[in-house]
Amino acid sequence: MMRNFHWTSLGLLALALLIVPIGPAVAADQSYIIGPEDVLEVQVWDNKDLNQTVFVRPDGKTSLPLIGEIQAGGRTVQQFQDELVKHYSKTVKVPSVTVIVREIKSRPVYFVGGFNKPGPFQLTRNDMTLLEATAINGGMAQTADAEKGFLLRGGKKIPVDFQKLQKGDVSQNLKLEPFDSIVVPIAELVYVQGEVRTPGAIKYTSDLTLSKAMALVGGTTPMAAPGRVELLRSEGEKKVRMKLDLDKILRAPEDNPDVKLRPDDIVFVPQRLF
Repeated sequence: MMRNFHWTSLGLLALALLIVPIGPAVAADQSYIIGPEDVLEVQVWDNKDLNQTVFVRPDGKTSLPLIGEIQAGGRTVQQFQDELVKHYSKTVKVPSVTVIVREIKSRPVYFVGGFNKPGPFQLTRNDMTLLEATAINGGMAQTADAEKGFLLRGGKKIPVDFQKLQKGDVSQNLKLEPFDSIVVPIAELVYVQGEVRTPGAIKYTSDLTLSKAMALVGGTTPMAAPGRVELLRSEGEKKVRMKLDLDKILRAPEDNPDVKLRPDDIVFVPQRLF
């Protein structure tokens, strides 16, 4: 049987400040280490009055009925659950306690630059790796300079080649720690417009040529005039417009050298005349 207990007005106010709306649980396992600002749901079976959803304060403590203040931060979910059983056993006959992590706020890492979802991301496990976190967070943007990534940790800069990582190089698959920053620069771009299959921006590389750029956008459409391609390029403060014959480059490359492209070049393929 549960003993009767009395809350002072001050105690009720303090508890009310800690109680938050219940949302869907996150995928944190029993070995997850609870941290400040995490949101926990505590369920005491057959004692609904004791069920609470609470914040972990910056000092790692939280408050619960019949127990008062108790340390949650720094303990695993299982350890905190066992500690609650010990405390509730003083007032509840054979208590059965479940602790659920409703929201993780204590283990952020930060995705910066060429990612589909840049910004903070919470580590839901203690052993989460760079590859796992990147995949869960939506992966890299097409314009990311994957070879030039790096991880910032405690003032240290650790190089990461995401291209190698995606090909299975486990040496690049670092175990993440809270407050890591994962940075991938945005690549320099070339823009292909007009009568091509997939117009838009493509990543610049040092060996990018007109014919390679056309291959990357899927080639020209049946309506294209490949003999009248225009290249708009910045030369200092001036804009230079060049006429290029893609037909000749593709048909007779020995006599018509391919054109090397530069960052921010704009390639336009016009529509053929009838």
